[in-house]
Amino acid sequence: MHVQLKIRLACPVDAAADALRDPAVMVAVTKPLVVYRSEEPGGFPHRWDEEAHPVSARILGLASLGHTHVDLDWQERDGAWIQRDTGRGTSGQFASMRIDHRMAVSPIGDGETLLRDRLVFHAGPVGVLLWPGLWAVWQWRALRMKQLAPTWRTPDAHPRHAG
Repeated sequence: MHVQLKIRLACPVDAAADALRDPAVMVAVTKPLVVYRSEEPGGFPHRWDEEAHPVSARILGLASLGHTHVDLDWQERDGAWIQRDTGRGTSGQFASMRIDHRMAVSPIGDGETLLRDRLVFHAGPVGVLLWPGLWAVWQWRALRMKQLAPTWRTPDAHPRHAG
């Protein structure tokens, strides 16, 4: 099963790609539906790097989804930036799911970006029950990204606001 978005963002593609490398953006676009917390003693890194980062998540800050790892890799293809999360769940609902999460940003005009965000998940028979909740979270992510994108700037511009 899958959920996906295809939306226009009011920011340049470099700013959108930079925002996807910021853990604060991941937290901001899912809150309050899903609340992520770093499981590292020092908290989230300033930027996602090549190291897997342990996180936990709670629905509405209350019910645990368990623990997983954010483990990102990036590719550039024909002016588009593609981010893939290859992290795996280690406990709770996350451990019972296999996921393939990809986000891609590409330029589509004067300072605008096309974002494609697709989560393919396998959770056995429970997947049918999970789909409506994941769909709702993806709609929320779309709304929040559209709201935040105009504040995102390229790294050499002034600081970006996560939310």
